[in-house]
Amino acid sequence: MTSTQTPLRLAILGTGGMGISHAREILAHPDATLTALCDINDAALDRAATRLSLTAETGPQRFTDLDLLLEQPDIDAIVIATPHTQHPDHIRQSLQAGKHVLCEKPMATTAADARAAIALAEQNHLTLAIAYQRHGEARYKKAHEIVSSGILGDVRLITVLIAQDCLQNFLPGATWRADPNLSGGGHFMDTGSHIVDMMLWVSGLEPERVYAEIDNHGTLVDVITALSLRFTNGARGVFAATSLSAEPWREELSFYGTEGVLNIRSEGLSYQTKTGDKIYPRTEGRNTRPIENFIATIRGEVPHPQAPPMYGLRVAQVTEAAYKSANSGQPERVG
Repeated sequence: MTSTQTPLRLAILGTGGMGISHAREILAHPDATLTALCDINDAALDRAATRLSLTAETGPQRFTDLDLLLEQPDIDAIVIATPHTQHPDHIRQSLQAGKHVLCEKPMATTAADARAAIALAEQNHLTLAIAYQRHGEARYKKAHEIVSSGILGDVRLITVLIAQDCLQNFLPGATWRADPNLSGGGHFMDTGSHIVDMMLWVSGLEPERVYAEIDNHGTLVDVITALSLRFTNGARGVFAATSLSAEPWREELSFYGTEGVLNIRSEGLSYQTKTGDKIYPRTEGRNTRPIENFIATIRGEVPHPQAPPMYGLRVAQVTEAAYKSANSGQPERVG
């Protein structure tokens, strides 16, 4: 596929695993060019260039100074893939420099930081999007469509489980994810962010109150998290997350309405109403990756990001209330 448009010029901030993943997609996109890589670590930049098969002669510019990167006039947008607690400052600096922003999850670790990011993007008329890929996945888009149609009636109960065998990522000293000053939290802040997002997006419900119990399992961050939620319409939710699992991955969500139930499982999507048989709907259409949607949004080809920053705020609200509840031992209001 070829394009007659001038390619959008994107820079990657943070050249770890996700930064490299986004860089690969930019390199393959006909309407984009990878203009720069930025990381505080020269060795990380070298590793990224090697993994991306880039040379000093043919590859993008390399920076270890974000301020210097943002001064470059030949950059239209920044893809942020830095540790979680750095996201708010990096979003703010990028937006103030007039750059569109695609940020890895979580967009922010506090609701106040999320609100500030949204306000700044709106004030500067710039696109701010989150790299929540499930918003672009056919299965989850169909689930959202089914619940929104009303065929299940009013959603009154949601049950969620996300389980992984990834404790090694949270052992002290293992990765930046094990350091709460960089990660903001453990498994619930990390993978759990994706699943909280889907709980809210598919259901369309707004959280009101959270009660949480958390087990750090000898680490500095959460390893096992159990939540009880109340939504503004009176519905309830149960959310369980663990990185201490013998299974590599299990992701299960159920939405119980007054007229039916929808289940999302590894084997597929299904729903059933009180008057009908179980249906396995076809999830037609291809998946849209965050980079592809981000570029299309900036181009004006779609009206807004598939994962808009409002969901970054809602996830931050739930996460912040959960950690507060785990510390207080009491249910906490979502703020």
